Amino acid sequence: MAENIRLLDSQIILEIFGLNSDIYAESVKFFKEKIKVSENYEKFFKEWKEIFEKIYGKKMFLDFFINHTYFAQILKILLITKLGTISSLNFEEIYKDYITINLKDLKLLEFDYYSWTHFSKDLFKVIYTKIGNTKCTKEDLFSNLYQQIFISDVRHKIGEFFTPSTLVQRMVDDIYIFGLKILDPSCGSGNFLVSIMNKIIDSSKSLQLKYKAILNVYGFDINPLAIITTKINIFLLLLEYFNIEKSLLPNLNIFLIDSLFPESYEKNTNINIKNLYNSFDLVIGNPPWLTYKDLYNKDYQIKIRELSGKLEIKPLSQFITHIELAAVFFYAIPLKFLKLNGIIFFAMPKSVLNGDHCYKFRAFSIFNKNLEIWDFPNYYFFNVNHICLKAEYIGKVKKISINDKFPIKTKIFNNNLELIEETIYSSLKIHENGAKLILPHHEASMIDKLKKSSYKNKFFQGATLVPRSLIFFQIEEKINGNFLISSDSDVSARAKKEWEYSFQNIEIERKFQFKTFLNKDLIPFFLKRKRNVFLPVNEQFDLDLKFLQKHPNALAFYKDINGFYQNHKKKTSNINTLFANLNFWNKLKKQENNKSFIIVYNASGSNLKAAVINNQIQKIIIGSENYYYSTNSENEAYYLSAILNSPSLSRNIKLIKSSRHIHKRPFMFPIPIYNKSNITHKKLAKKGKKYQTITQDLFLNNPKITSEKVRIIIHYKLLKIQKLIEEIIFL
Repeated sequence: MAENIRLLDSQIILEIFGLNSDIYAESVKFFKEKIKVSENYEKFFKEWKEIFEKIYGKKMFLDFFINHTYFAQILKILLITKLGTISSLNFEEIYKDYITINLKDLKLLEFDYYSWTHFSKDLFKVIYTKIGNTKCTKEDLFSNLYQQIFISDVRHKIGEFFTPSTLVQRMVDDIYIFGLKILDPSCGSGNFLVSIMNKIIDSSKSLQLKYKAILNVYGFDINPLAIITTKINIFLLLLEYFNIEKSLLPNLNIFLIDSLFPESYEKNTNINIKNLYNSFDLVIGNPPWLTYKDLYNKDYQIKIRELSGKLEIKPLSQFITHIELAAVFFYAIPLKFLKLNGIIFFAMPKSVLNGDHCYKFRAFSIFNKNLEIWDFPNYYFFNVNHICLKAEYIGKVKKISINDKFPIKTKIFNNNLELIEETIYSSLKIHENGAKLILPHHEASMIDKLKKSSYKNKFFQGATLVPRSLIFFQIEEKINGNFLISSDSDVSARAKKEWEYSFQNIEIERKFQFKTFLNKDLIPFFLKRKRNVFLPVNEQFDLDLKFLQKHPNALAFYKDINGFYQNHKKKTSNINTLFANLNFWNKLKKQENNKSFIIVYNASGSNLKAAVINNQIQKIIIGSENYYYSTNSENEAYYLSAILNSPSLSRNIKLIKSSRHIHKRPFMFPIPIYNKSNITHKKLAKKGKKYQTITQDLFLNNPKITSEKVRIIIHYKLLKIQKLIEEIIFL
């Protein structure tokens, strides 16, 4: 009876089938047993590996394959059960269909990767009991389970940031009109497409027009499991709310295609991809949030670099590794797929507005002047700063002055997606081929009046002391002037899987021990901890093999860790030795001549934190998580510490920084060079030194104290600094 029908939504599906469920545990056990006796397993596993190692750029293991098989088989059961229920089949008949039906009939070609096995009748019955007599809700049913199966570490490899349903719905409601031909070029589990399908189903149009509108909905993705998920998501929706049979299900236009390079996929999709070029009214979605350096395939890196050049958005050479795939998608997809005056609407990382690497992107050269930004100041929906960006495609022929595209209409939303303000965003500097920064107009006007600090060219980023598992160590024993060392357990516990490496009781000569610290060791005004690091260098911070040969223990250890580095580095990396990595861009060698006092601050984070290090006792190496400046003036160091720990400086940097990255942005504000004759400068230096002592005492009382806790405790003291800073800087 109708009252006994249960609703099946994304959360319930996660509870029934998630990685913590009994069904998952039993299924994994079952599949592992099947592998032992399956004649087909090796063939399918090999084909699957070839596909997914291209996607993820890492070794794919059996556990991943089993998880994928499990997920795909659950999708098949849900679909077959729904079809069977509509046809009034009993359990035995539905199970028979599950075993015998080839999903190719429904154009689910991608399921082939997972067809090497099926659930036993007993397991099927357990699952059937959970999902029988249910009604699917009108949503992306598999969003939660899909995210869990593709664990966050793996999803990051392909830049998948799942878009919350509330944001998807708001974007679709804003832009989609019934009948538009639309494309989601990176559709994932299908959340945008499902939302659009719901609008089609809920419309008052005829069934014939609804079918026509459905056939105007397209989705592309490079992940076969994403294609299966999207198709079955939509099939279940249509079966539930159109009450149709299998024979009437439409051929969905969801294809296994790389949207940036679709021609290479044409042979496997049985469509003429060129017929789709410049045919869409709307492109909507959430493209991959990857940068160039995240790509594991060197050939693909080259293709992306060349494509960004053709699109005229390629950054300067020092920013090449930061090319945003989302930015490439925003230009490449309209050029290939949108009609003239078609609309693109993407959720994107906010770095496209304020990152140096996106300077040319902000020319908006192929778009009309009616741009629109949706901003979310406290980044409610993703764990990095984000926006939604909407633009009208006008092509390369029609030219509109970049100045006419500014200011940009902007909507500010709260965490409930309620519109709280309509405003305009502008840029600090607009040139013919790009724009400096995009931010609220009044803030841009204020910042534009400021002069950069001369300290900008005096601060440097530290050395790339990675992989940490190879070079960070703890001292076990001192013997004959040497050290017996083992892996730093704290560092090892945090090592990425590909860099898991440990060593025990290795002897090295004392002169190869250096001190460094991690970003988490730094709190406002104080460095909580220094760590040991092995560096294979002479007194000039060079790798000198003749020098190393005089120190056989260090030489042997370096050979071991260098060999491990060479065997495990990314194939895309041209940095062929461990030392070359440690000294990348000469950032290690540059520290040879560091002076008596070093002021350091964090390269990224929500707030600035800075401290003074006395470099006279033992030289300390600064890592790339921090920026530094060395001076022989103790007062200058503490003066800078006071300014850099100022809450108002952190607050103003947030206006212009890209996601969590701080880099040299403190010096876009006019911090004056220290003047020993300036009374205010001397007062700031005195307070910087005093607050170091106060913070040190806080640490001694509570070694686990956090930066946030320090700021709370010394809040009123920071306000005193603020008053002094206002005398010398406009903040």
